[in-house]
Formats: sequence, C-alpha cells, structure tokens
Amino acid sequence: MKCLASLVLLLQAASLASVAAAGNAVWNVTETADLGTLPGGGIVRRAELATPQTTAKLTAIVFQSKAYSLRVVDSDSPGRTKLAASLQAAGCVAGVNGGYFHEDFRPVGLVIENGVEIHPFERAGLLAGILALRGKQWEIVRSAAFKNSPDVKQAVQCGPMLVEAGHPTAGLNAVRSARRTIAATDGRGQWALIYLTSVTLAEAAEILLTPGVLGNWKPVTALNLDGGSSSGLWAASDPTEISLPEFGQVRNFVGIVPR
Repeated sequence: MKCLASLVLLLQAASLASVAAAGNAVWNVTETADLGTLPGGGIVRRAELATPQTTAKLTAIVFQSKAYSLRVVDSDSPGRTKLAASLQAAGCVAGVNGGYFHEDFRPVGLVIENGVEIHPFERAGLLAGILALRGKQWEIVRSAAFKNSPDVKQAVQCGPMLVEAGHPTAGLNAVRSARRTIAATDGRGQWALIYLTSVTLAEAAEILLTPGVLGNWKPVTALNLDGGSSSGLWAASDPTEISLPEFGQVRNFVGIVPR
C-alpha cells in the first residue's frame, strides 16, 4: 500500500462497511504442517482453513521472543530491494514485509532501525499500533499508549489492530479481501510473523483465534502490517528455505535475528 491518500480512503470505506469481527464465521483447520526449523529454535508452520463459503492458507514464522531480536530493515534503495535479499543482508533468518509507505516510498508512520529514527511517529486512525523492540523486550502497543525512549531500538507503526485482549478488535472491515501480513503474540513470549492468503481484516482476526492454527497457543494481541501486493514471507528454514515473495515494491521489512 503506497499512498497515504489511499490509506485514508480505505479507512473511510472501512468505517462505512465494517462489521464486528466476532461471530461472523466459523473457521475449521483442515490441515497443518511444520515446514522447517530455524536457527534459534523457531519453526515455519502452515495451516489451511475453511468455512462453508471460503478457504484460506496461513504461513507463520513461530518463535519465542527470548531466542530472537526484532530487526527492522529499512531499504537503502526503496522500491528496488526485495524481501529475501534484504533480510539476508541484515543477518536475519526469517521475516516479512513491514509498514506502509507513500508512492515515492517515504515511510508512513514511525520507523526505527537500530536505534535510528528513520521516520517520525504519526497520528492517523489506520496507524493504530506499533511493533517494537524495547531493550530486549518485544511489544505490540496501541499507538496512543506508545512511549518512545532511547531504549527503543526497533519499531514500525502500522494497523489496524486485529486482536486485543484475546478478542477480535471491533469494527474490522469485513468486505475488502487482500493478502495480509501480521505480527502476533500471546503476551507470554510466544510470537508469530504471519502471511495470509486473501481474506478480509475481520476474517484475519477470526483465523488468528481459531484453535490449533498456531499450535497450542492463541494470540492476545495482533497487529496488521502492510498487505496486498506488499505481503511476503521468507525463512531460511531447514530442510527447505521458504519464500513467499511480495508482488509489489516495498519500503521496509521486519525480521528476526537469533540472540
């Protein structure tokens, strides 16, 4: 998603066409598989899900935050570098695309890379949350509650929030389908960076809370990252490297580095 004006229009459409996410569909997990392991103990997990009306596929990098550092990778050639190459060059073993950006590839919202603020915090309805590394602690917090400080070494601001306090966020758009990229946590050290095939935001929240989709845990908090043509996932897993490349050009990326 490349234009701030487009983001505003999308948010307005969401307000007009949104419905509460809870209770709209019952997803059933039809198949799961662990595709490989990562240095540091993380795994790449795939799940297929279905309702009577539709299907979806989820691919997730699942890991313990104590084993990895968050790494925001801002492109030195915006719009030209690709997910896999950028993450590998930064020493990451896996990751996904990051936040929103304008048509000229200027970031939208707060971006901090290795303690350096690439772009400042912004106030906008769609930029609801921030994924950050504060010291050695991972966090997803509401933008309104975020407190920037020198110990915030990595951060990307995006949205909307999909899951809060273990429940779907109210008012998620249930009309527009697109590929989704998501960061999620159980609040106790389990994390996942997630790629979803084309679903609505409301469906994405329902899928995240479906029993078994991420193994033996459910997210209590989940943040939507840039989606659509920007969505991509890469993992240097064993025995097979996993690559779900982005279709479009991307400004920044979110990766994990073993501690």
